[in-house]
Amino acid sequence: MRGKKVLVYHSEQANVYKSLLEKSLPDADLLICHNEEELEKVVSEAEIAFVSHTFPQSFFGKARNLRWVQVMAAGVESFVGDAGRLKNIVLTRMVGVDAPYMAEYILAYMLYLSQKIDRVAKSQKERSWDPFVPEFICKKTCGIMGLGAIGQLIAKRAKGMGTRVISWDAVPKNVPFVDREYEPEKMEDFLQECDYVVLILPAIPGTLNLIGRDAFKAMKKEAYLINICRGALVDEVALVEALKQGQIAGAVLDVVKQEPLPPNSELWNCPNLIVSPHISGPGLPEDMAEFFKMNFLKYLRGEPLQGVVDLARGY
Repeated sequence: MRGKKVLVYHSEQANVYKSLLEKSLPDADLLICHNEEELEKVVSEAEIAFVSHTFPQSFFGKARNLRWVQVMAAGVESFVGDAGRLKNIVLTRMVGVDAPYMAEYILAYMLYLSQKIDRVAKSQKERSWDPFVPEFICKKTCGIMGLGAIGQLIAKRAKGMGTRVISWDAVPKNVPFVDREYEPEKMEDFLQECDYVVLILPAIPGTLNLIGRDAFKAMKKEAYLINICRGALVDEVALVEALKQGQIAGAVLDVVKQEPLPPNSELWNCPNLIVSPHISGPGLPEDMAEFFKMNFLKYLRGEPLQGVVDLARGY
């Protein structure tokens, strides 16, 4: 007996997902696709779709049997942008899959900045003995903007290092390892307390360019911005101004508005700015497959799925 028809779409790793899923999900009839030509042949058959964020949206109109779409990502703005295509289809996103890796990224850069590792490396290269007193994150305040699954794990790990943790979020979470939670209208008060401002918010209309000139004015001169969610949240022109004028101590960007970052971008040579190539949440296929397996079994049992997206809210 054939199982549920599951469309698996990834332009580069579809076969990797096939090998991860076919043995452990005998109740799934996998339809593997790498491109639009392959999609055209099978999309009308699929009841379930497990797809990358690059899935061509036009094919939703041809997927007449589709009931559930699992995206291989936490961010789903490309799907909710035209929510009308998803009428009567449940959309789910990855929740917390990359949280351990993103928490390590945040702690790594908090420690790098506080211990002034760049200064030590420079002194060693110059054969210069340069004693100094480093800073310590156990004496700092880490402010997390976005207290979802990823934000909560970062808060827990930072708290474990002795850091004071505060948060800013649209919805109170009452998380035990967060010292203080700020409401949306208190963003300026929140920013004034932070030594590190960590962004983990979705890219929705209300968060576009959220961190701009007013935010940088509110931040401490000794504070750092760390963005691991979406480049759309930061006004990059305002950030360059803030760094050049010394309004804040520095920034770490793992995401930018245009990726890859163009060679002529001002961000490359901006003072006190570190740019990494979107590596904080690697989206490993084995993790994505495990999350899908869990949700697939829930689907078969008629249980609520994890990571269901509210299309009106955008996440």
